[in-house]
Amino acid sequence: MAEQNRTGEEEIRAKADCDVLWRVNRKCNFDCDYCFRDVINTDEDKRTEDPLCGKYSPEHIAKSFDDTGRIWHISMTGGEPFLYPRFMELVNALTRKHYLAVSTNLSLSSAYDFADVINPGRVTTIKANVHIMEREKVNGGVKEFLRKFLHFQNRGFDIQLVYVTYPPVLGRIREDLLRFRGEGVRRVWVKIFQGRYQDKRYPRDYSQQQQELIRGLGLNHFEEQILSCRVSFIGKKCEAGRRVFSMDIAGNVSRCSALAEGYGNLFEGTFIPGKSARLCSAKKCGCSYQGIRYALDSGSLSPSKFVIRTVQMAITAGESIGVLARR
Repeated sequence: MAEQNRTGEEEIRAKADCDVLWRVNRKCNFDCDYCFRDVINTDEDKRTEDPLCGKYSPEHIAKSFDDTGRIWHISMTGGEPFLYPRFMELVNALTRKHYLAVSTNLSLSSAYDFADVINPGRVTTIKANVHIMEREKVNGGVKEFLRKFLHFQNRGFDIQLVYVTYPPVLGRIREDLLRFRGEGVRRVWVKIFQGRYQDKRYPRDYSQQQQELIRGLGLNHFEEQILSCRVSFIGKKCEAGRRVFSMDIAGNVSRCSALAEGYGNLFEGTFIPGKSARLCSAKKCGCSYQGIRYALDSGSLSPSKFVIRTVQMAITAGESIGVLARR
């Protein structure tokens, strides 16, 4: 079943001309210790929305994508995307011609509306981040997560339970995943924690025993490369800027999350893509998932003076976006 789902995702991606990682908002109703927002936002920012969020109507945004003449695969992350104003109107408009992937904590009741209304054939994947310590702050929080998860699964979505290998949960992660699978969860994405914890930097500082534990849980190609720190793409040709992009809340398009080179604003009609794959010039990989997928050569070991650090949760493959931070 899992292999069929992966094949389905690749078939959808093959239909799209362009891939964009869109951070749709910054507000989130969770407060995870390992969240990228601790790096790029203040405490106040975490609880308030960007004033530019929702500036354009859902129809305007959909038309902006349509007017490029391309079919897009749009990976939506936040914040928590379901907190975006008029979110259901937006996804309805976008899925008329384009494809979506969504990274969500699956905490809001509107998730049921999404599962009931949106065509699963227009969605590559739903990355359902369980964030177990946040869930357990609320009575019945894990059970409610599972109810929503199984509802999506039963409606035919490729939904994946995402569990981050944050050091404080390594002692329980195996039992948690066994429980989820026992409850009927078909697909699990074990996601490598990228960041700092108790003066250590991860994944660089995982012990050999911890690495063996994590690998024993089952890692996909992306996470295996990240755990091995094979995420340096400098000097390698990459499709970023030609057919894959990053986009901020306001619609400003950049080559990727590491290189600020601009390609105009999609919502203002000034977007112009590059014409060819070009060599990566970033000393710090801004998105190891995009790099692994779109660099034309495989990654190499990141220099010892760098370490992957999470700065944004991504959406296409439940991906988090990482940067390499100096020691």
